[in-house]
Amino acid sequence: MKGRFLFIAGVFWLAFAASCQAAEDKFAKITLGFLTWNGPFKGQQQWEATGEYLAKKLERPVEVLPLEFKEVLPAVEAGKVDFFTADPSMFAAAKVNYGAVAVATMKNAVTGTDLIGGVIFTTANNKSINGLTNLKGKKFGAVRRWSFAGWQMTEKEFQDAGIDAYTFVSTLRFFETPQAVIKAVLAKQVDAGTVPTGFLEQAEANGEIKMDDVKILEKKHHRDFPYLCSTVLYPGFPLAKTASVDKKLAAQVTAALKALTPEDQALKDSGLLGWINPLDYSGIEIVRTQLRGGGYASNK
Repeated sequence: MKGRFLFIAGVFWLAFAASCQAAEDKFAKITLGFLTWNGPFKGQQQWEATGEYLAKKLERPVEVLPLEFKEVLPAVEAGKVDFFTADPSMFAAAKVNYGAVAVATMKNAVTGTDLIGGVIFTTANNKSINGLTNLKGKKFGAVRRWSFAGWQMTEKEFQDAGIDAYTFVSTLRFFETPQAVIKAVLAKQVDAGTVPTGFLEQAEANGEIKMDDVKILEKKHHRDFPYLCSTVLYPGFPLAKTASVDKKLAAQVTAALKALTPEDQALKDSGLLGWINPLDYSGIEIVRTQLRGGGYASNK
């Protein structure tokens, strides 16, 4: 009799513990790390409405954590985030090294698509540079060595042409932002440069440049892609979950983001057109292994 009582008590205790755990999970804070180009203050402004929207939708606290490029992978490794946005190469590194899984892809307002590419350019009056082979011994500018659209896509184009960019050009200079690369090329601080697709058009729309002032090198035409491009197109920036996040929560977050409309403040502030199901990033993992620097193997 006593044994039966202890058995029943044990069952009730397990049920109670499970109920408490479920309640704890329901109200546990979710931390979302968002890659930002403009520092933590502007990053917070950009993504705060998304955090508030998800908190309301999921009925649990959500913390928004703006992260610069060099901070993303360490945050994933240290377990500081549950979800995070990243450029494709950075995500591939997080997937291989830490078991991250893409749960959504952002539709970027700069390009208006869920695909990204790189554009290589020089000044319009530079008659000596008309393609990659003319860059021998020249100064070349790009966005951070570990930026996929800001450098690695173009590095792959050099490789496909049988050129080692690191030894082919005289100077390979990395800048903090695409805007800085554009200014450096037009000021002739470098002879040519590369930026993610859409940024030249954005600079023209903002009155910062005239498209007649630049010459596009190795121009490629992609069907239904409206922007100047010099590279292959790749899937855009993903939102990924870390290995410890269960699939149910990930599905809830994805569904909530996909339900956003252009009228929602979250999309207006983030500068996105929307969120879609994650694209296939397997090709990015292959490209990473082919790059001289190993892709985003480290932040150094």
